[in-house]
Amino acid sequence: MKKRLTHLFIYILSALLLSGCAFVHREPDPHEGMVEVFNGDTNIWIYPQSDVPVNTVRAEDFIIDPNGNRVYCGGEYSAVLRGIDVSGFQQEIDWAQVRGAGIDFAIIRIGGRAYGAEGELYADGLFEGNLTGAKAEGIMTGVYFFSQAMTVQEAKEEADFVLELLQGRRLDLPVFFDWERVSGGRALELDGETMTQCAETFCRTIEDAGYEAGVYFNLDTSYYGYNMARLTDYDFWCAAIGDYPFCYYAHDFWQYSFEGEVPGISTVCDLNMMFIK
Repeated sequence: MKKRLTHLFIYILSALLLSGCAFVHREPDPHEGMVEVFNGDTNIWIYPQSDVPVNTVRAEDFIIDPNGNRVYCGGEYSAVLRGIDVSGFQQEIDWAQVRGAGIDFAIIRIGGRAYGAEGELYADGLFEGNLTGAKAEGIMTGVYFFSQAMTVQEAKEEADFVLELLQGRRLDLPVFFDWERVSGGRALELDGETMTQCAETFCRTIEDAGYEAGVYFNLDTSYYGYNMARLTDYDFWCAAIGDYPFCYYAHDFWQYSFEGEVPGISTVCDLNMMFIK
């Protein structure tokens, strides 16, 4: 009996050694639950948020045409429009030349909140002229507000300020909430939950007034700030400077350059695309 048990033990030990299951220390996966994404320079790992549509476009879906314009050539969207976003920094704009250059839409800064502790609200001094000029040339228009809100009360104040400046004028595109972390800014250390509440409050106030609302974000605020699932009712406008829209999350508008040169604009400006299903 003892001899039979010894043989059985040797058999089991041999089987374990042959299968590689014995005496093997398995290191935990350091990226468990994460996805690998490109951030414009290299690949990084992030925890994906659930219930947020994922971006499925590829680098090969974009080419440069003979005129130097970035062009979408994939099959996911029925149309992709060329656009810009501008503010008072671009000075006076010749909108007829802009339209002649093939620009379909413009997102115009309507105002913002100052970086400092007081956080004063301000209107963009060229907003009126830009909106009127773009509309006169048949360019689709939307607006954005540069936010530094730190509370939902401030976000509501910002939305009310935008509505007062709009005075009921029709827009073709959304009113975007553009909250950004700015070095030295008053809201630099704001937590993600408060950021999300501010975006929700601003957008809800805008939509209650009959306008479409949207949220502008970059990789930092989408990966490590906003609860994106709570904002999917609004249009997404993503800044991902590069050759293709590499943000992990799907978006309706893509800001791909800060250095665009467009006839009719004396300075560089931001270039964008709008994706239409």
